Amino acid sequence: MTITSSRADRTRESRSRILDAAVTCLLRDGYARTSTISIQAEAGMSRGRMLHQFPSKEELLVAAAHHIFAAQLEQPVPVGLTEQIADARGPGERIAVVVDVLWATFQEPSFWAATELWVAARTEPALAEAIRPAEKRLGRAIWTRMDDLFGPDLVGRPLYLPVRPVLFTSMRGTALSYAFDARDPGSEPLLEHWKEIARHVLLS
Repeated sequence: MTITSSRADRTRESRSRILDAAVTCLLRDGYARTSTISIQAEAGMSRGRMLHQFPSKEELLVAAAHHIFAAQLEQPVPVGLTEQIADARGPGERIAVVVDVLWATFQEPSFWAATELWVAARTEPALAEAIRPAEKRLGRAIWTRMDDLFGPDLVGRPLYLPVRPVLFTSMRGTALSYAFDARDPGSEPLLEHWKEIARHVLLS
């Protein structure tokens, strides 16, 4: 390994550590209370070293947004769930398993970290402009992931394209209510309704 490549590896490692720390702070403290000082403390590195990578809070949190979205794009469906989908007996059972998989994604830490940035972007145009391209890529990737989970038979049904965003946005809105009304997501009353709606629309 050359000196140059070793330095590049250290730079990447430092950057990843800082971004992971930023995500942790967003989850723990929220956007408004997340600062470069709190991120520095969480990352356990000198202020100079962090500022060398990210000169401002804005640059750091924009990079954190991209970091979050990249993690969401790369996150695989757990093997156990893919096996359940593959073993589903008929389209009705497949729909039920896929709805469970989709709902589980809204319990992930990355969802809440991203939510902090989405809400902040409403009143910070520069942040909104910076994360918009990544958000659009994430949106396209989400539709692709949903299509893969439902499979070609269900995707080919006439009303699949309209029901896809209805399921997603309904789940996202419901998940947001957990911020002030914490409860067991596995017993969410709407879970069975989402399955029934999808079955009715796609299989009728």
